[in-house]
Amino acid sequence: MRGATLAFLCLLLAPALTLAQSAKDSWDNLRQLKPGQRIEVVDKRMKTLKGEFVSFTDEAISLREASGEQSVERVNVVRVSVRDTSHRTRNMLLGAAIGGGIAIAATVVPLVANSNEGNSCGICVAGIAAGFGGGVAVGALPGSRTVYRAKK
Repeated sequence: MRGATLAFLCLLLAPALTLAQSAKDSWDNLRQLKPGQRIEVVDKRMKTLKGEFVSFTDEAISLREASGEQSVERVNVVRVSVRDTSHRTRNMLLGAAIGGGIAIAATVVPLVANSNEGNSCGICVAGIAAGFGGGVAVGALPGSRTVYRAKK
């Protein structure tokens, strides 16, 4: 019964997921970009151009790289992504919580189970600190959000 319910829910959600994915194939999505915003453009040769957004027309997108301004024709654009740093603090906190939780589970539980053997907690503290630190580092990594993806 549970499997049938799950399959039914998947069938109900499939059209919504398809619509959500196809919304990225609209060139008009580039209107949300602001001049000077850091973007990444991947062309048909899988060459990645990184720079600041300048403008776009119905025919091309322009960005400013260190070497100068580049323009990529729309027919050659595979994907346009924007560097998304708005949730970095949230991601760092989530990473710290997840990394710390995993570290606590991996160090404290075995320590408690073997507490009568005289284990020291110095290793626990180091492991937990490493878990929190690793989580913060992963959460601090900049993410990117795809604004436009060409139809296949």
